Amino acid sequence: MKFFGNIPRSIMSSGKISQPKWMQPEPNGKGKRVLKLYNSLTRNKEVFVPISGGKSVSWYSCGPTVYDAAHMGHARNYVSIDINRRLLQDYFGYDVKFVQNVTDIDDKIILRGRQNYLFEQLRLTKSRDEILEEVKLASLEYTKKNLPSYQHEGLGEFEKWYAVQDAEKEKLSNAKFPMHVNAVRSALESKNYEGDEFYEKVKDVMMPYLDGISGSSVNDREVFRKLSAFWEEKYDDDMRLLNVLAPDVTTRVSEYVPEIVEFVKRIVDNGYGYATEDGSVYFDTTKFDRDEKHAYAKNQPWNKGDLELVSEGEGSLVGSTSGKRSSSDFALWKASKDGEPRWESPWGEGRPGWHIECSVMASDILGSNIDIHSGGIDLAFPHHDNEMAQSEACFDNYQWVNYFLHTGHLHIEGQKMSKSLKNFITVQESLKMYSSRQLRLAFCLTQWNNQMDFKESLMQEVRGMESLFGNFFTNVRALQHDIGAGASKKLGALERELLAGLDDSKDRVDEAFCDNLSTPTAMKSLAELVSQSNIYISKAGTEVRIEPLVDVVKFVTRILGIVGVPVRADGFGWESGESRGGGSVEELALPYVKCLSKFRDEVRSMAIDNADKKEYLGLTDRVRDHDLLELNVAVDDRAGQGALVKFVTADEKKAILEERAEGEKRKADKIAKEKAKKEKAVAEEAEKAAKASIPPQEMFKDPSLYSEWDQEGIPTKDKDGNEITKSMTKRLKKQWLNQEKLYKSK
Repeated sequence: MKFFGNIPRSIMSSGKISQPKWMQPEPNGKGKRVLKLYNSLTRNKEVFVPISGGKSVSWYSCGPTVYDAAHMGHARNYVSIDINRRLLQDYFGYDVKFVQNVTDIDDKIILRGRQNYLFEQLRLTKSRDEILEEVKLASLEYTKKNLPSYQHEGLGEFEKWYAVQDAEKEKLSNAKFPMHVNAVRSALESKNYEGDEFYEKVKDVMMPYLDGISGSSVNDREVFRKLSAFWEEKYDDDMRLLNVLAPDVTTRVSEYVPEIVEFVKRIVDNGYGYATEDGSVYFDTTKFDRDEKHAYAKNQPWNKGDLELVSEGEGSLVGSTSGKRSSSDFALWKASKDGEPRWESPWGEGRPGWHIECSVMASDILGSNIDIHSGGIDLAFPHHDNEMAQSEACFDNYQWVNYFLHTGHLHIEGQKMSKSLKNFITVQESLKMYSSRQLRLAFCLTQWNNQMDFKESLMQEVRGMESLFGNFFTNVRALQHDIGAGASKKLGALERELLAGLDDSKDRVDEAFCDNLSTPTAMKSLAELVSQSNIYISKAGTEVRIEPLVDVVKFVTRILGIVGVPVRADGFGWESGESRGGGSVEELALPYVKCLSKFRDEVRSMAIDNADKKEYLGLTDRVRDHDLLELNVAVDDRAGQGALVKFVTADEKKAILEERAEGEKRKADKIAKEKAKKEKAVAEEAEKAAKASIPPQEMFKDPSLYSEWDQEGIPTKDKDGNEITKSMTKRLKKQWLNQEKLYKSK
C-alpha cells in the first residue's frame, strides 16, 4: 500500500476502488467551556446542568406586586434578568420556559386600594371647605403618629418647631422624617390651592386618616382589583419600553386561589402546617428544619432567626398571631379581617399568604423541581427561603429549585433609593433622562449579581460606549457603499491583524458569558475590538478592505442583539429608532434629488457670472454642512479620495451640529483674539508715535512733579523744592536719553 505522509492512500486493485481514510479532527487544546452561574444556594459559581439533561430549561421569576409605578430598582432587576434569559436562549441555545407572576393580592395592594377608594369617595361626596376641616384633624393625627417629637396641641407651631430640628439626627431614628414633614407642610398649605392641586396636597395625610375611620367597611374585591389592574398595565408598558421580553406564561395570584387552598391543605396533611383558632394557617418552620430530609432557609441560613425580616415578610396587615407555635413561623393562609378581600377555604374566609403564591403558581406550570428561580436579592429571605420550604414540604422533596439567581441591590449615587432622600426615580422618569438602550447598556456594564450604583459617571461611560459603537456602525455602512466592486480584496498584514483581534474577541466574549454571564467583561471586549477596527480604518486609508470590517460589525451587532439591544435586521449595527416608512421611490428620492437640483442650478448660475474659486468652495461647504445634513446625510471630506457619505440618526446629527458649533466658537474666539491683538498693536504704535513727538527737553516739564530743571530739561528739584537725589537723577537722565533717541528717529 502506498502512503501520502502518514495517511494510507487507496490504490487500484482488481478493478475495485476503496474509500480514502478520513482523519478524526483533534481539539486545538483550548477545551470546551461550560456555563457556570452564581447560585445563592451555594454562594459559588456552579456548572449549569438542566434537569432535562438537554436543552430544555424551566425558569420561574418573581414578578411585580402591582400597587404603584415601577421604579429604577425594578428596572435593574427585570432588565438584568431579561439579559440573562436572552443569553441562555440566544447565546447558549437553551429552550427556556420562562414563567413570571403578577402579585395582585397583597397587604400593600389592600391598604392602597381601600385608601384610594375612600379618598375618591371623599372627593365625590364632600365640598372643599368640608374637607379642609377634616384636613386639620387628619394632619394632627398624622403628626402624632409619624413625628412624635412634635409635642404641641395644634399645628400652629409646626414651622417654628421644624426650624429648630436637626433633620439629619432625626433621620437616624426616623428614616422617613423628611417625607412625613413634607406631608404635613403640604396639608397645611392646601388652603391656598384649588382643584386637583388641592387634593394632591392633602392626599398623604387624608388617606391614612380615612382608612382608620372607614377602612374596615371596604370588602369588595373589585376595589382592590381596580388598583392592581391599573398598575399591572403600567408595568407592562414600562417593560415594553425597556425592551424586556414578555414571559412565556404569566400567572396572576387572584386567578390561583383554589390551587393555593389545595396546596396549603397538602402541606397541612404532610404535617408541616397547622391552623389557628382565628382561621389562619401557619408553616411549622421548627418541625420542617428538624426533619432530616429537609433544611430551612437555604439561601440565607444566617437570617432564619431574624424576627424583623420575618415580620416584614408577613406584611403590614397582620392580625392576631397568638396561635403561632414559633415566632419564625409564617402564614400560608390569612384569616381575612374587615376591610380585606376574602375567599372560602376549609379554615374559614381568608386570603393567601404572600410566600405561598409563588410556590403554587411556579409548581403548577413547571412542576415539583425547577431549574432556575430568579428575583432581587432583597427577596432571598424570607420570601424565597419560605417558597422553598413550602414547596419541599408539599412535594416531600429536598430541592425544589436547583439554581437561585439573585440580582444585586440598586443604589443612586452611592445611596439607597428612597423617596425621603429625594433620589427615587420611576421608570418613566428615567426614560425622560436616558434612552432605553442607554439604560440597558448601563445594566450590561454592571455584573447582574453585584450591587449597582446608578450614577452620572456610569452614564458617561455608557454615552462614550454608545458613541464609539454608533460612529463605527455608521462609518462601516458608509464605507461599504463607497468601496467599488473593483476594489482589491486581498488581505494584507493589517487585515490579518484585525481578523486575529476578532477571533480573540469572540473567544473572550465566550469566556465571559460562560463565567456567570459576565456582560461587563464581554462589553469591554467589544469596545476594544471596535477601537482596534477604527485604528485599522485610519491606517489602511484608501486601501481599506471592507470584508473584515463587515465581519466585525456583524459580530458586535449579534452580541448586542443577544443582550437585548434592538439591532437592524441586516445585522449592520443597532436600530436608530427612525424610519422613513415604505413610500414610493419618488417619495423617498425626491428630497435628495431636490438638493442635487438646487446645487446644480446655483453652480450653473455662478459659472455664468464667472464666480471665483472661493464662491464655489463656499457653495460645496453649504451643501455638505447644511442641505445634506438636514436630510440626515453626513459627508466627510477625505484627502486624496472622494468624500465618505454616511446616513446618520437624529442623535448623530445633533452631535455633529454641536461639534460644528463648538468649532465655529473656537474659530470666532481665535478671530476675536487676533483682532484684539492687532488693535493693541495699533494702539501701542499710536502711543509710541505720540510719545516720539515730545522733545526730550519738554518731557519732564510737569510742575505738579518738579519745580526746577537744568538747561537740558532734567529736573533738579521736586515740587516741594527738595534737591533730586543722585540715584533719581541717574534714572531721569537714562529716560531723557531714551526719549532723545526716540525723538530723533521719528
